Order: sequence, then C-alpha cells, then structure tokens
Amino acid sequence: MTEQKRTLARQSHVRQSTLPLRHDLHQRSLSHCYQRSTLDTASTTHSRLSFSYAPDFLDATSSGGFTDEFDGVTRMQMGRVRKGLRLVEAKTKDDPNEVSEQLINCLIGIYLELNHVSSKTKGDVSLSRRPSSCSRKSNTYSYYQNAMNLDPYHVLPDSSGGVTRDIGPYKNFIHISRSSIDVTHFTHYCSPAVPRLSVLMEKLSEVDLSFLTYKQKLAFWINIYNACIMHAFLEYGLPSSHNRLLTLMNKASLNVGGIVLNALAIEHFVLRHPCEPEDKDSLDEKETLLRHTYGLGYSEPNVTFALCRGSWSSPALRVYTADEVVNDLGRARVEYLEASVGVSSKKKIVVPQLLQWHMKDFADDIESLLEWIYSQLPRSGNLKGMIMECLKRKAKVPLAKIVEIQTYGHEFRYLLSL
Repeated sequence: MTEQKRTLARQSHVRQSTLPLRHDLHQRSLSHCYQRSTLDTASTTHSRLSFSYAPDFLDATSSGGFTDEFDGVTRMQMGRVRKGLRLVEAKTKDDPNEVSEQLINCLIGIYLELNHVSSKTKGDVSLSRRPSSCSRKSNTYSYYQNAMNLDPYHVLPDSSGGVTRDIGPYKNFIHISRSSIDVTHFTHYCSPAVPRLSVLMEKLSEVDLSFLTYKQKLAFWINIYNACIMHAFLEYGLPSSHNRLLTLMNKASLNVGGIVLNALAIEHFVLRHPCEPEDKDSLDEKETLLRHTYGLGYSEPNVTFALCRGSWSSPALRVYTADEVVNDLGRARVEYLEASVGVSSKKKIVVPQLLQWHMKDFADDIESLLEWIYSQLPRSGNLKGMIMECLKRKAKVPLAKIVEIQTYGHEFRYLLSL
C-alpha cells in the first residue's frame, strides 16, 4: 500500500506541474483566434496534445522516490514539454506564407477597385467588369490595349521609322497610374476591404517565422515588401516627387511577428543581405540582429525583378508562393528584360538604370552586363538578334556609343501580372 500511495502521489505531482503550462497555452490560443469555431478547435487541440506528454512524466517517476535525480529528470521533461508546446502553438498559428499571399491579394484587389472607380468617374471605363469583392483571384478583367501596354518602359523606337517587336507578357499587364487611380476613394468605395485588411494585418503581427525554409522566407519577404509599399500609398497618399518617395519608403512599415519593419530595412537587411563591413564593431546592433534573425542567409539576385516600389521603372507586381518562388523569379527576370531593354533608332542598347544599380549581382562591368542580358533573352524574340548586331560593333566603336542608360522613373505606377 505504501508503494501504491507513493506512485499516486508522484502522478498527482506531475499533473499539478503541467497545469500552468496547459493554462498558459490555453490563454495564448484565446488571444490568437478570430472566430469562435476556430477558438474551440484550437483549444481542444492544445489540450489533447499537451496531455500527450503526461506519460513521459509518469515513466520518469515510476522507478524511484523524490530524489535529486528525480528532480533533474523532471526539469528535463518539463523542458521537453515546453518545447513541444511551443511547437504546437506555432503550428496552430496562421501560416506566414499564406498570410503574405492573402495580404498582397487583398491589396491588389483594392487597387483594382480604385482603378475601376476612378476610371468610371472620369468616363473612361477600361475594365469591363467591376470586382464584387477585394479578392484578386475571384475576378476577371479585360481592358483596351494601347501604346502604353505595348511599350510600358518607352524603349521601343518610333514605330513609324523603327522596327516594332513583341515585348512579351508585359503587353498584357494591367497599368495603374496616378491618372487612373484616386486613393481618396479607398475608404468610401472599397469599405468591405477595410476589415479584411485589418484582420490580415493583425495576423501578420502574430506570425512565427522561426521554422521557415529558405524558399518560404524568400517568398514571404518579397510579398511583405511589396505589401508594405502598397499599404503606405493608401495610408499616406501618392508621393509628388522623388524625395517624397524616399520619405514614404522610410514611413512604409508593417508589424511582422511583433517587430515593426520599414520597406528599406526589409530590402537591405533581409532580402539583399549586404556584405559585412571590415569593421564589424561599427555594425548597428539592431541591424545585425535583424539580419541574423530574419535574413535569407545568402543573396538571391533575382529579387531585383520582384521588388516593386510602385514607380514607373519598377518591375511588375506578382504574388509569390514558396513552392514556385524560384521558377517565378526566373520568369520575372526574363519578362522584365524583354520589356525594359531595347534598341534605339540610333542602334544603342537601352538598359534600365535599375540594372545598372544592381549590376554587381549579374556582371563585373557594363560590357559583361550586356552579354548577360543577351544570354537571358529568349531565342524566340527578335530582341536577342538586335542586341547581337549592336554587340558586334563594340570592337569598332567605344562602348559608350552602343549603350544608353535609361533614367529610373519615380512616378507612381503599378503593372499587375494577372
């Protein structure tokens, strides 16, 4: 009987020791759920999974009395439980990548709605159907093609005297510019999106990024960067100058997992992974922590073709998923080069300044950059042949005679790949 009483006492001790953990987990589940049905399911799951660790305690205490060895084992088992419960809590939270995709989709829906409303107000309806909600995937749009669609970056020579060519998929993208949108319509015409956007922002503030793979991080942060800029335009309005755009880039911020980050920090300390300075003591502590906590680990040059500042020279806006992010970045690169690189009427290769800024990601100098551009273009288009004709001239004329850097345009515009 004495031994049986001891066993019962140990079991009672174990149950009491796990009560605070189960109570804490239950409270966390209450703060993280938005609907009652989700709350009930999450609470039930937490209770069931937390109880599954009880046999570990019983096994550890069944061989002896309350000795120092037992106390050590108990602490070890308690550590295992805490770790297990953290894993359970992370799994019950919203998937970070899904949140980022939903957020960017919602914002795209808002911009399409504002574009439609503004066009309708001006009597120039270019969209054949008004979206019934702010969901991007549930609506189909058609629009009249014009000169802007056929040459979004103004790199084609005058059609009356030059050679026209196909710029690739960019000719089918939807253009949203200052003249076609009025952000003052946001709350009035797209009010159903406001609570949806607020819910997604709340979810974003609670995501757990500690278990993401490289591809998941890459897709997540690209979406969050683009969403950060889009949200800033809605919140602060469209910038009227380059300096105001830079100011907005500093203001543009989102709460990601409890940490507020602006667009510049996301780009330069998470996605672009800048080189470490020789004097590591000069590194800002917060920047170092951000880089090591959220950074990709190694650079992905193709983010250049995914980060959209909402400016005239930015690449098209897309939604990136973890499963397809590598393929989608490759496609974004090729499609951007097709549309933004050209050959002028003076037989100069027109290169966007965006590529010049990030040239070191792809080449050593401007000459090798031109060769890299040539290697990336599809064989099916005639741009590849036109560039080759120009490159053949570099042995006879200075390089400056065959290259023209197109100045980066900061005016507001989005190209939507739908």
